[in-house]
This record gives sequence, structure tokens and C-alpha cells, in this order.
Amino acid sequence: MPTGRYTVLGDDGAPAGTEDFRCAPGPMGWRYFSDIQTDHHEIVDIAVDRDWRIARLRFDTGEHHILLEPRGGTLSGYRDRQEIEIPYGPEMHLDYFTPATNAIICRRLTETTEIEVVYLEPVTLEPTVVRQRYERHDPEPVTTTVGTFGATRWTFTALDSGWTADLWIAGDTVVKYDRLFSLAEYEAGASGVPPIA
Repeated sequence: MPTGRYTVLGDDGAPAGTEDFRCAPGPMGWRYFSDIQTDHHEIVDIAVDRDWRIARLRFDTGEHHILLEPRGGTLSGYRDRQEIEIPYGPEMHLDYFTPATNAIICRRLTETTEIEVVYLEPVTLEPTVVRQRYERHDPEPVTTTVGTFGATRWTFTALDSGWTADLWIAGDTVVKYDRLFSLAEYEAGASGVPPIA
């Protein structure tokens, strides 16, 4: 079970908090759990099926809470104890301010593509539908503060704003994400990808 800690970076690139995580294959497919501490506390709990499609998610930001699962063309569940249904097809993805959702998206993609995404706004968890582009590059070594990994580099672009950054994924873990997250601690466990140096 890979475990570790990300440093969450602020707009100025300075540390703004931490995200402690653990993730592992499970009976359904794969599960990720993290404890985020910035200017507030958050819980992220996501499970996906064997095809890396969302099976269930629970986010708690202190002020807001959401619990969703796919059901008949929607993501259905509760936001702040009120029933919610978000249109959601089999080719759609989900994104939130955690490296986990980027890892899940990249595991589903095989090549450069534009996708439709249900994006949950930070803290408020308000859903919006946006377009994103993921550009896949050749595997390459990437150096982090915890070692060098053999990883696949992706370039992420938010098509509504033009914001873009590179991220690197080794196995099921984002090991580097320019301008957003820095891997500060990492243990590969039995199912993770260890550093190559």
C-alpha cells in the first residue's frame, strides 16, 4: 500500500499545507484516502472499479460534505445532507484539488485527449462541468525530494482558463505535479512503485 505526504503549494509556490495519503488495490478496484491540512481540514475518500471509473467518493471539507456514486447516467448522493444528482456519462471524469483524481483520470486515458469533467470546487464542493486536455508524453525519469522515479509525464490544461502544468505518474501515484503538489514523503509498500534511485 503506497503511503506518503504531499506538500500543497500556494499560488506563490510556497508551501500552503499537506496531504497525507494512502492508496491500494482493493476488491472493487483501487481506493485512495487522504487527510488534507491547509487553512482548514479535509478528508478525501475515493474508490474506483477495475476500469478506473468512479465507484464511490466521499469528500468532507469541514464546511461541506459530499457523498456520490454513479447511478443511471448521474452521480447521485448527498451534498450537505441534501439529495443531489449530477449528469454523468461513462466517458466523463471527475476532478478535485487532490492528485488522486489526476491519477485516476490518467489511468483511464491511453493517449492525448480532451475530456469532459465534473469538477468539484475546492471547499464548497459545488459541481460544474468543464473541459480539460491531457497530453501524454513518453515515459521518463523524474527526480523528486524522495528519489527518482520512472514515470509517465502528462501535460494538463484547463481549457476554460488555459491554466496548464506537467505532472508525472509512477504506477498509481502522482510523484510530481508542477505548481500544485510536491511529494515530501513516500513509502511504496507492496503494491507501489519504488524510486529507481
